[in-house]
Amino acid sequence: MSRTEHAHNGHSHSHGHGDGLLIEDRHDHEAQTYDLMARELLATWTDEDYRVDPARIPFVNREHVDYLTAAVDQLRPLAGKRILEVGAGGGSLAVWLAQQGANVVGIDVSAGILEVARKRAAVNGVSDSTTFVHCPIERFDPRAAGLDHEHYDAIIGNNVVHHFDRQAAMASLCRLLAPGAVAVFCEPVLFAPEWVRTVRNSRLVTRRFPPHTHTPDERSLGEEDFAIMRRWFRHVHWQPFQLLARLQNFVELSDRTWNALESMDRTILRTVPFSRRACRMVVVTLALPREEIV
Repeated sequence: MSRTEHAHNGHSHSHGHGDGLLIEDRHDHEAQTYDLMARELLATWTDEDYRVDPARIPFVNREHVDYLTAAVDQLRPLAGKRILEVGAGGGSLAVWLAQQGANVVGIDVSAGILEVARKRAAVNGVSDSTTFVHCPIERFDPRAAGLDHEHYDAIIGNNVVHHFDRQAAMASLCRLLAPGAVAVFCEPVLFAPEWVRTVRNSRLVTRRFPPHTHTPDERSLGEEDFAIMRRWFRHVHWQPFQLLARLQNFVELSDRTWNALESMDRTILRTVPFSRRACRMVVVTLALPREEIV
């Protein structure tokens, strides 16, 4: 079966987990959340709040430092590359990549949050090398968006794949990657039976330990998601991060405790192979799209 046929036949307009939720509903939920956030930012931020330091990757918080660094390192050298950021949000990473000499297109389902991104690009003087498009990855077509290209030298996303319609998104990524290019994503994972997910998301548990999510439809990646990726790409690799640091899911850790746990995690994940499947975050690298979908 060809890529196009597989994408058409496999796209049920749900997000790939059998709950019947329309992908349009998911996009609407996410857009509402981030549109609301954008209105507050645009009303209260000063130019200084939009500043991005070109000497430092714009980490959202300490939890992103290790894995986002690893993801960006896979795209280097950055200068001169055409990079697509999926789920660009307020544009911090897109602006930083442009500061490094890349030409960046950022897409997002929230039109409001992309206004924040455009303002950030203007404040940092990179409007000419950044373009922001209101469109989900599942439907993104650069030509239809008025861009003068079809492919990207690299694709990156931070905490976005677990929002996607997996089949439709993988089809788009295959189509958008230039020959030899890679797509790199930082994602939460839970390699566990479905009953474990059910218990974790039960009212009894979430009342005491709320999930660290922004929108109601998020779901950590599991085995079935990687199986979908392997059907579309010949190269699917994931690097694990955060093991003991999973405690952050249940209780707020001090910086000192967090740093100590993360340091131990690096050692354990490097030296104890079976520990990898208990990690909290991964950096997923996708390359070599299949000509025929298996």
